[in-house]
Amino acid sequence: MLTTALLTLALAAEPIRLVPGTHQVIKVPGVTKIAVGQQSVADVSVLGKGELLITAGQMGRTSLTLWTAQGMQQRMVIVDDGKSTEIGRMVKELVSPSLRVDTYNGITVIDGTLDSMDEMRRLTQLVGNDGNVKILATVDPRVMPAVAENISAAFKKQGLVNAHATAYGGKIVLEGSVADERELQKALMIANTYAAAVTPSFGR
Repeated sequence: MLTTALLTLALAAEPIRLVPGTHQVIKVPGVTKIAVGQQSVADVSVLGKGELLITAGQMGRTSLTLWTAQGMQQRMVIVDDGKSTEIGRMVKELVSPSLRVDTYNGITVIDGTLDSMDEMRRLTQLVGNDGNVKILATVDPRVMPAVAENISAAFKKQGLVNAHATAYGGKIVLEGSVADERELQKALMIANTYAAAVTPSFGR
């Protein structure tokens, strides 16, 4: 069901938040010109008497620029179904407050730098297999050599003496050799307890 709300525009107002498919009317006395950054996110039409109708499209955010006799005003329009907002809250509370969570063309994007593989593991577990969420966040490359050393030590402890892990930038690569498929699976299981994702490059 479409909803309509009436707001008075202020220079330092909060972003205009809408659910896809809803409408909102804002009052802008003396408006002479309007511009919307992405019309696929929000469409704006003039109703008359200084009122604008904002129609929410796909999820995302866009700028709304308004020209009046008092000068230029800008507002941010955010279209969100509430799910991405909840994901953003959980990401910051359960993983890292430094991560950025934004919505683009209906896809929730999580970006930033993580301080440990444990944070990456928590993030991937939180997101699961949700196709509407994309993780662009990466682990700080400075922690990767220590992770590789821990994996290599665990290999030796479990009898995989010819296998080791090496850090290449932000990736962990498993190198050396394993005797058979059973040892390969064992190595992968060990490595995955330390790193969210590894690249096997074993010889057999």
